[in-house]
Amino acid sequence: MAAAALVYYLVRGAVSDRAEEAFQRARDILDLEQRLRLDWEAAIHEAILHSDALIDLANGTYFWGHMPLLIVVALWLWRSDRATWRIFRSALLVSAAIGMVSYYLFPTAPPRLMPELGYVDTLAIRAAPAYQAQEVGLFVNPYAALPSLHVGWALLAGLALWRMSERRWTRLLAVAIPLSQSWAVVATANHWTLDAFAGMGVCAIAWILAVLFTRLTFRSPVQIQRS
Repeated sequence: MAAAALVYYLVRGAVSDRAEEAFQRARDILDLEQRLRLDWEAAIHEAILHSDALIDLANGTYFWGHMPLLIVVALWLWRSDRATWRIFRSALLVSAAIGMVSYYLFPTAPPRLMPELGYVDTLAIRAAPAYQAQEVGLFVNPYAALPSLHVGWALLAGLALWRMSERRWTRLLAVAIPLSQSWAVVATANHWTLDAFAGMGVCAIAWILAVLFTRLTFRSPVQIQRS
């Protein structure tokens, strides 16, 4: 997993110089959203700009609800439900591979890089230390907006928690994680609405493939004998 994460971030950083293409694609996405009436970014983003508390909440959800949360969920699954852990791990790897291909083929600028449209980089103004920690140039592609794996991986975490336990609080958490991250990526101007939907779609497909792969690979002795 560590090696895969390293490759993932290196590939992202390798395509950060295609600015013109990335900004044109962002404008095309916004145009499509307007035609589909999915251009919710401006309203959601503007709703938090007059409240430091809301900005901090959105920033915290975006940052801590991504990699730190994924590590906690992964360790929890590894200790508590190894079958779900394998599905979660495989889905992460599959979705990361799809993401790498998409970031290379379809670089897309996020709203935060388009201040002329009224967007503000909330992480830069209210969460500078955490923001700088993840802005190591070699590992960052500023045009990796499509799909949003912040949202997609939050969905995977939610699916894994839902699968591992039928307790009400666990399932409420499973629903809250992807919903809160979907709000955060748009509120902080880090993704377009369609980026979030694309992230969920990519990771839903990755989850289904991981489930099928796990069923084929980790069959019980009885299943093997019958086959």
